[in-house]
Amino acid sequence: MKSLVVLITGSLLLVFLSVVLFQYRADITHARARALGGSEILATKNGEIEYAVRGEGLPVLLIHGAGGGYDQGMWFGETALGDGYQCISVSRYGYLRSTFAEESTVESQAALYVELLDHLGINQVVVFGGSAGGPSALQFVHDYPERSMALVLVSAISMYMGDEIPLSTRIVNTIQRSDFAYWLVLKLFRSQFMEMVGISPEAYDLFSPEEQRLTHEMLEFMHPMSPRWPGNMHEVNYIPLSAEALQGITVPTIILHARDDSLVNHDHAEYAHENIKHSELVSFESGGHGLVAQSKVIREQIKDFLAGNNLYKESN
Repeated sequence: MKSLVVLITGSLLLVFLSVVLFQYRADITHARARALGGSEILATKNGEIEYAVRGEGLPVLLIHGAGGGYDQGMWFGETALGDGYQCISVSRYGYLRSTFAEESTVESQAALYVELLDHLGINQVVVFGGSAGGPSALQFVHDYPERSMALVLVSAISMYMGDEIPLSTRIVNTIQRSDFAYWLVLKLFRSQFMEMVGISPEAYDLFSPEEQRLTHEMLEFMHPMSPRWPGNMHEVNYIPLSAEALQGITVPTIILHARDDSLVNHDHAEYAHENIKHSELVSFESGGHGLVAQSKVIREQIKDFLAGNNLYKESN
């Protein structure tokens, strides 16, 4: 009798594992096809940069956050911006199919954006930096003001995060080394993972069903994780501009950030606003990291900001 129970238990476990592996293979195959099939590669003397261009209207350079790539940047930009824009989304160093090099810097990354814009024949752009895309977005508008019409920062890093890596970040980095681990964590511990990437359970509970759907979609756009991991692990080496350098930024700037962002705290928004002379700070009491729950509001805020600087027209 005991051997029969063991046999049945073992058989059920094998069936369960087979179902799990089948679902994983299906999901990861779809994710890889989506992530690796929607972009182009520009080869330059400074390495290869992956990019995608969609839409028509005011050109916007979309710079993604940690764990992202051109696909996350495009999703984030389209969610936060809506229609009326030509979205140019890039994969930063070490993400997806963009070159990874240990000596990569925010300065060389910004220079690579210029090479891409030259290739595309685009003279000026609105620069949109989200989360860990903040440092190279700030670097670009600082180094190339003549190529920058305006700067939009959403939940963006603007100052040095410190040498000590928080435990939650170390856990996330470990998970992100494996496509299967990331997939399994999202299946079994999604709410806990969301908290580690800046969206607390309290913030999530306030989201509408549509906002919750967008949050899950944002996490899904980080699949597959393994080709993003080299860039993700290099983030700590990117030192943002000093306060003095930020004071040299001359382009109109809007900074949007939630006070309950537990990944990139609100101090980053205040620091950027204090040092960038031509900046506007829009703070939200809730919304978490990425401000997905505020996407409709920030869409209008950004549109009004650009229109106020004679950059956006409804006819676009």
